[in-house]
Amino acid sequence: PYSDKLFKQAAIKWLVATDQPIQALDHPKFQDMIDVASRATNGVKIPNRRATHTEIMRIFKNHLMRLRMTLNVSRNLVLHAASLHLIFQHRVLLLVAQ
Repeated sequence: PYSDKLFKQAAIKWLVATDQPIQALDHPKFQDMIDVASRATNGVKIPNRRATHTEIMRIFKNHLMRLRMTLNVSRNLVLHAASLHLIFQHRVLLLVAQ
């Protein structure tokens, strides 16, 4: 069964065995992970390397797609602004020529 003492021992063993800095226990993401795990009713299924790798790659690809879309929108806005500027310049030249 759970006890604070048992958790403290497990946390210290994890820190030492994985060569983590002591501050790892204070990291918000570590605390989020522990909070999520604490709500499990039938234990926690820890993903294996392959599943973790696959999920990281999926997240990375999604991030790249969103970045590409954002940059494309920005690029299109710049091109549109440049086109408007050229049109404006052309109209000014036409007015001056009259």
